[in-house]
Amino acid sequence: MDIQGLPEDTSEPSRIVKVRILEGVSLAKKDIFGASDPYVRIQLTEDDEAISSITTKTVKRSLNPKWYEDFRFRVIPASHTLTFEVFDENRLTRDDFLGLVEVPLRHVPFENDRTWNSHKEYVLRPRSSRSRVRGFLRMTIAYQREGSSDVPQNGEEEPEENEPDWEVVHAEDGRDSTDSPPSSEESQTTGMPPSHQQPPLPLGWEERQDANGRFYYVDHRNRRTQWIRPTSAVQPVAPGGVPAPTQGEQQQDEARVRYIARRHISLEDSIDNTSQPAANSLPPPTPPPRQEPQQPPPQPEPPAAASDPLGPLPAGWQMQKAASGRMFFINHNERKTTWVDPRLKPNFDELGPLPPAWEQRVHADGRAFFIDHNTRSTQWEDPRLQNPEIAGPAVPYSRDYKKKYDYFKQRLKKPSDIPNKFELKIKRTDVLEDSYRGIIAVKNPNLLKARLWIEFLGETGLDYGGVAREWFFILSREMFNPYYGLFEYSAMDNYTLQINPNSGLCNEDHLLYFKFIGRVAGMAVFHGKLLDAFFIRPFYKMMLSKHITLADMEAVDSEYYNSLLWIKENDPSDLELTFSVDEESFGETKTTDLKKDGASIPVTDDNKQEYIGLVINWRFVNRVRKQMASFMEGFNEIIPGQLLKVFDANEVELLMSGLGDINVDDWRKNTAYRGGYHANHRVIQWFWKAVLSFDTEMRSRLLQFVTGTSRVPVNGFANLYGSNGPQLFTIELWGSKESLPRAHTCFNRLDLPPYDSYYTMVDKLRTAVDNAQGFEGVD
Repeated sequence: MDIQGLPEDTSEPSRIVKVRILEGVSLAKKDIFGASDPYVRIQLTEDDEAISSITTKTVKRSLNPKWYEDFRFRVIPASHTLTFEVFDENRLTRDDFLGLVEVPLRHVPFENDRTWNSHKEYVLRPRSSRSRVRGFLRMTIAYQREGSSDVPQNGEEEPEENEPDWEVVHAEDGRDSTDSPPSSEESQTTGMPPSHQQPPLPLGWEERQDANGRFYYVDHRNRRTQWIRPTSAVQPVAPGGVPAPTQGEQQQDEARVRYIARRHISLEDSIDNTSQPAANSLPPPTPPPRQEPQQPPPQPEPPAAASDPLGPLPAGWQMQKAASGRMFFINHNERKTTWVDPRLKPNFDELGPLPPAWEQRVHADGRAFFIDHNTRSTQWEDPRLQNPEIAGPAVPYSRDYKKKYDYFKQRLKKPSDIPNKFELKIKRTDVLEDSYRGIIAVKNPNLLKARLWIEFLGETGLDYGGVAREWFFILSREMFNPYYGLFEYSAMDNYTLQINPNSGLCNEDHLLYFKFIGRVAGMAVFHGKLLDAFFIRPFYKMMLSKHITLADMEAVDSEYYNSLLWIKENDPSDLELTFSVDEESFGETKTTDLKKDGASIPVTDDNKQEYIGLVINWRFVNRVRKQMASFMEGFNEIIPGQLLKVFDANEVELLMSGLGDINVDDWRKNTAYRGGYHANHRVIQWFWKAVLSFDTEMRSRLLQFVTGTSRVPVNGFANLYGSNGPQLFTIELWGSKESLPRAHTCFNRLDLPPYDSYYTMVDKLRTAVDNAQGFEGVD
């Protein structure tokens, strides 16, 4: 295996560190509809400058990638750092950042059965406040030993293996209690600079490192330990001939006073910050009484027993008992202490920090509640639901739109001379072709206004609204897929759709398909359903026969927009433009005149406004005139064109596609509960906590699993419709703890079993959503 990092003949003392990257867990997903392809880039740095870099293989389509790759680096422990950056590989644009871990090498242990055969979990952190990351890496990092014996590397002597956290030191242990300060070799081993770079230790003191990488100091004369590094000083003599306390003794006494005082204050359990251990401090190792020199330092509290119902503590955590008898917990990974058992809030960090002066606690029955220390009040509701960065943007309710929509629905009358329902039987695997043949063959478009009765062949679902919504959802995914050549994305960085001007080269019957798509869009509007697609703004303006302006191009093609804007604000005579445009198609460049003999008419400061208008008209209208006419022919067979004009372009987009973002707070406020569930039930609290932790795609898929569509009505969840009219999102208690959740899309209802734990519920919910396909019974 190649050794990265420094060359072998480096003049400075160095060591070889071994790195094993096992896997990533619960990584963030940047692309809403795509799959993540994560890899790790490892960089050896010194003072933020990269010395060496290497990457792992890319794992395709996984948020829990498994690499199991080993690397070796030649490093200087005191000054080098390993940085692990996780990226999502993207072949079209730059790779998406998923998080990073920085590991200073001064605290890395040596390779042995304990360190190399076990792993640590390193939480991924963002590069800036705008980065949204989650998950962690499982890795093993240790210094390599040469062979089976302790062999020095590059001029270093290897120190003794560090013992567990505490060690009893006897004068008879064979070491000279008046040894000089640690040598440069020893300081390199412990990850500290050579001792001659720091003030020397007093006589009788020794610097050591515990199993968690923390440095402590041993006073062999008084047989005690402390965290604070002592300094050499001439010991003064107090009056009466009694030696005054040394600086180390004074520091130890002050630390003991602070420690005891902090424990006493904690008994009152007040709301002041002094009621909890300091966030960035650890209890110092209390020395034994001087009158009992043989008593060893106090041992840490043993770890939780295997029979503990909460299970073992997370890696790097330790439980100890305060003087009052209250248990507190030490996080050696972050060097912090807390009163809260980490096993009771495993997902606390997934949603980000609580607002200032808020605290989360756990009730005796296991439910989480929240304390607002500003107002000295408590509540069951998570205050992070009000954070739009977590819960999603607020619902833009428009009273004018509501009036327009009510007027619009009143004018959409179902004809009286048609059957009660329109039946359509299709195969799920051939949904586009079967739907095309079934709808384009209808000679009387009024038949499509009858109640829809969709049946997927081989499935026994009865369509009371839910199956029809599912059909619109999967059909729109197929109709607007650029793979079929009818539509294309507006730009590489803007995934809104526009008509493909070259659709005739991809499909000889493309105009019939556009008429079919127009009929489907009209049916969706008539029956109150939503399409899973968003179009460019000029598309909606063309539906309303409105004029397209230069401002409409900005969101479609920013480069083209900036060019036309420059022409508008400057004299374009020097550009030698004419009233013609060049268009590249399938490798060939074609010149099109914008007006008669346009190639011979130059663009000047006097006629540039006409030129800009003709370019916009060519860009959005002329190239797709036939396709748009066929689309509107099919659409107007269902929805009269004059009736649609009560809306503007923005409202037509909302009418056809609904809201793209999901506001979890609005969702929760407009949810009903049945069967024994209520808003403060423990399982319901877990459910909304899980929804908050989901990314945008997972929230959309959960909503589609329960309601049949991933889109939200314009005025939010209060306007959700079921088979019998308005129907709120509903959660009902059902089934056993071993059952998967199930959904009734016709009634917007989720049957949620009473699970025992948050993790079980999330796992079952994800399984149900990820594997849901098909209908059984009434939906």
